[in-house]
Amino acid sequence: MYNYALGLVPRDGYYFRTGARIKIGRGVDHVPIIEIFLREDYGKMKNNSVIVDLGANIGVFTIYATMTSKDTIVYAYEPFAGFCDLIRENVRLNGRDSAVRCFNYAVAGESTTRTLYVKGTDFFFPTLIGKSSDNGQESIQVKCTTLAEIIESNQLGRVDMLKMDCEGAEYEILYSAASVLERVKEIRMEYHNLDNDRRHLGALKEFLSLNGYTLTRVWSTSETNGNLWAERQE
Repeated sequence: MYNYALGLVPRDGYYFRTGARIKIGRGVDHVPIIEIFLREDYGKMKNNSVIVDLGANIGVFTIYATMTSKDTIVYAYEPFAGFCDLIRENVRLNGRDSAVRCFNYAVAGESTTRTLYVKGTDFFFPTLIGKSSDNGQESIQVKCTTLAEIIESNQLGRVDMLKMDCEGAEYEILYSAASVLERVKEIRMEYHNLDNDRRHLGALKEFLSLNGYTLTRVWSTSETNGNLWAERQE
């Protein structure tokens, strides 16, 4: 917390009681460590799980999942190349090479090339959701895939958990993936209240319910965002 408050980046990263080791690149990278290791916003992981991690950032959740459960495989998707480099380094540091598949793609509603805003938005981390004004925004072009393509290309007959931290893109990702959601047992995600055009918690709850999910936990961290867990009933 001291390093986070001062924006310090320890050279050798952090070591955890689980045996995990995480190397960070920026002061703000403490945020996913606090959310995942300290607050456990995504909960406990079950053994023998197939997990898809959308918005993998520097790999904090990916490492947490594979270090706190046995025989778990994580398919990690992250649009920003610099973060992917840290994912791969953290995977190597923890000896998780056989348990993690890392992909440098954004995930969106369709497969195309999109603008990824890396600075100057309302989000802490890179996002596909830019402001109406470009003043102060920095961006790059990235390749996008979809959740349906992820499941099909990796030949995933089942996904035990879909973890999502997609900085506003969660709606287009889910709304375009109804055809494959029957393979996804559980979703644990961060949501953002963006507007009244189906990009808010109420619309998300309705969509999940219509697609066979029961909400098991919902809590807000601010007026604009929060976390949600949903599980498919067999």
